[in-house]
Amino acid sequence: MLRCIYLIVMLGTSCGFARPTQERDSYKNYDGYKVIRVFPRNQEEIQYLHGLSERLCEVMKSPRYPGGPMDVMCSSTKTNKFKSILNKRGIEIEEIIKNMGSLIRSIETKKRRASRKRKKTKMNWDDYQRYKTIVKWMRKTVKDNPSFTTLIRMGRSVEGRGIFGLKIGSSPLGTETRALWIDGGIHAREWIAISTSTYIIKKLIDTFSSEQTSDPVIQSVDWYIAPLLNPDGYEYTHTDQRLWRKNRREPPEGDKKNCYGVDLNRNFGTTGFGIGASNRTCSEVYWGTAENSEPETMAVQKTILKYKNNIRVYITFHSYGQSWLTSWGYTSDLPEDYDKLYALARRGADASESVNPKREYIVGAGGAALYLVGGATDDWAKKSFVVDPAEIIPIGEELWAAMREMATEAANHPLGNDSTNFKEKCSNNF
Repeated sequence: MLRCIYLIVMLGTSCGFARPTQERDSYKNYDGYKVIRVFPRNQEEIQYLHGLSERLCEVMKSPRYPGGPMDVMCSSTKTNKFKSILNKRGIEIEEIIKNMGSLIRSIETKKRRASRKRKKTKMNWDDYQRYKTIVKWMRKTVKDNPSFTTLIRMGRSVEGRGIFGLKIGSSPLGTETRALWIDGGIHAREWIAISTSTYIIKKLIDTFSSEQTSDPVIQSVDWYIAPLLNPDGYEYTHTDQRLWRKNRREPPEGDKKNCYGVDLNRNFGTTGFGIGASNRTCSEVYWGTAENSEPETMAVQKTILKYKNNIRVYITFHSYGQSWLTSWGYTSDLPEDYDKLYALARRGADASESVNPKREYIVGAGGAALYLVGGATDDWAKKSFVVDPAEIIPIGEELWAAMREMATEAANHPLGNDSTNFKEKCSNNF
């Protein structure tokens, strides 16, 4: 298995949803959709609410502890039934968004006003960019900086779009260079994860290309960054359904409900596969027809395994909330090296908070601090929502500050496979 540290960073502070500037007549408007905050009192109620939401609504955020808030989004036709069931059980609820469609439109109006002033058409971080713009910019970045950047062709999506990464680095140590891996966009609707990944690429390019902005710590390691792991789903959020989460896998043969998509972050073949996921094709957390069934999943695995002897720190960006989460995700048990994982995550969170003291990041193990999830990238690597565009640069700066801590850890981490006895918890992916 890999000898490295694995962190999930949850980005964003609000339920603000920016609507795409290009849309089709079929674009889902979310009129009447509500977000309800629920306060389960114990673990049994948390599990009950997950099951209930699976049938009626959609969990947007799970509680970190009994009594903590769970945010659930329901359509206009399901809201009353959901509320009625919870009221009968005496579970406290609070309506925090009355009409998701109205919220989306209000933020889009603000965005259009700002865009009239900017009139930018190329890659920028004042707004969320489309797939083609991102890929074109990545190609140009490599063309303009051939001495320290390489374009990695990881594979192709279900619909045939290329999945790309960048290697950034110029260490004279060559194959002995420690490295970090960063990815984003495995969930299509989490636009801020993609923009943060590309913002870090921009900052890295600035650091490596100019003596004025050089940083020996940042430049002591190689950086592998894959900003958009789910290009089909991401494009679909721009053209059809803003809150689409999965990839665009066609329904399995014989599926009567004709539901598209697999949750790529439940598809990785590792210990705990299936925990916190569903075998229902219409579910937002549908795990797929089998472990590693999706080309996007295989593209990530193939690329990481190619560089596994060098990657010392693995970071995956998600959104909805502010957290630095460590392994494991599929169990509330803590890994043997949890103290080290926690210490690094705390350093990252502290660095982020030093840029913006008003934003506080929670630190802890995913399965213990949030909820159990199997088949996710971080557990595989160990064994292997969306936000107002005005927040893109501030969040990017917060996470960029944390990258120096990540680079420091990676540079001091031994190369090669992990010698600790995690093998009992690992699948045979490595």
